[in-house]
Amino acid sequence: MKTIIVCTDFSEEAENAVHYAASMAKENTYKIILFNLQTVSIHALNAQASADFFYTQTLKNQKKLEDKAMELKRLYSIEAGYHLASGNFIEELENCIQVKGCGFLVMGMAEKTLEQKLLGNHVTRVIHRIKKPILIVPSHIEYTGIRKILFAYDTHRSMTWSAMNDIYYFINEFNAEIEVFNVSESLEDFTEVIHDVGLNSGYDLDDIKYSFKMIQSIEVIKAIEEEIKLTSPDLLTMVPYKYNLIESLFHRSKTAIMAYRNKVPLLSIPLNID
Repeated sequence: MKTIIVCTDFSEEAENAVHYAASMAKENTYKIILFNLQTVSIHALNAQASADFFYTQTLKNQKKLEDKAMELKRLYSIEAGYHLASGNFIEELENCIQVKGCGFLVMGMAEKTLEQKLLGNHVTRVIHRIKKPILIVPSHIEYTGIRKILFAYDTHRSMTWSAMNDIYYFINEFNAEIEVFNVSESLEDFTEVIHDVGLNSGYDLDDIKYSFKMIQSIEVIKAIEEEIKLTSPDLLTMVPYKYNLIESLFHRSKTAIMAYRNKVPLLSIPLNID
């Protein structure tokens, strides 16, 4: 049984992601682990709250997670558990992945705010630092199945076998069709796209419903958004590229941008390159 970790802080967008994941779990017999990082308010820190206070807060958070897991079991007839942590978000999430095992993660995404634009948030950090597929669910989306996947592919980035294998897993798990969509300043890279999609994945392309579409444009994000409007996919898939320090001064992650602006769930597949 595959285990999926769902990050929650009990906000509206997180609650939506939890129920989205639970619907997926029911359809595919997944086990859900609710991950919560408890935080302490600045007021409690300034007041130098006692150890008893922190212990009481931990018990409250634990009870809240336990009740939510029981609710999911009752509503969706699935296996559900929880993992309560405190400390550094990325480090504790990596620990949860190791302890519980994880096929992929699910996170909710709220509407873009000025604070997110300036500082980023947990979602963008997870995209670039966690080496597991991450499903990012907009706050207004309910699960209705995954039948059509739009894979926005960048020919200028190295594709790995593991990344391609993760994509094929979702295609087969949900019996979905996939459109490989590439935006390029030149249309001379078509053979490179074909080569990478068949990248020794172990899957037979003859068993998959797929199509290719390439357009010429310098406005990549706009082109992807237009293709989403045109084809109405259930899932957008992207493979984020990790820029080095110099590159990061001139480039913004297209995957992170789409996570903020996306109107459909986004599956971010890690390259898994150290």
